[in-house]
Amino acid sequence: MKLVNLFGNKKVANSDLVHVEIHNEQDMNNENLNPVEEIKEDEKKNLITITWGTGMPIDVIFNFIHKNYEEEGFQDALINSDVSYCDAKEKIIRNDLEMLFKRIILRYKKDIRELDTKIDNALKLLALGAASRLQAERQTYEEHLSEINEMQTLLENNDPKMLTMIDSYRRGFVKGINAESITFINK
Repeated sequence: MKLVNLFGNKKVANSDLVHVEIHNEQDMNNENLNPVEEIKEDEKKNLITITWGTGMPIDVIFNFIHKNYEEEGFQDALINSDVSYCDAKEKIIRNDLEMLFKRIILRYKKDIRELDTKIDNALKLLALGAASRLQAERQTYEEHLSEINEMQTLLENNDPKMLTMIDSYRRGFVKGINAESITFINK
């Protein structure tokens, strides 16, 4: 028998499931049971981990926006303290985000076209349950596209929520220039 893993969309065999025993207080008073046991190495691979996000392409955008470029900015300032270099790097980061928007939008549009075909086939076969699940997935994709379009608008308007990676780079660059200045003064 196969079960569906809700988080990973993978089918899991019963042999892959971890057996959990629950003991009552009376059992815990028994000297043979140890309430705290060490986790063996082969049992560690059966532990469940929870990841944040949707597990979909939109997460790549969120990760990019929240990436901390401070260390990179700091190191760049130590190598080249010219402010025009900082400005150029900020433009590169912004262009990378814009290209990421385009790539992910194309991916969602492709996935929506494929879903439309699957929905049509399911409706022709009167598989209404499958069609409704596919329509729900399509709706999720459309919501993500709407969110991405909103993020693009915010970026065009220089909204601070969309510029955190650029701000972190600039902060690191300024720290690098300060560190270089202090080193120069102390010599």
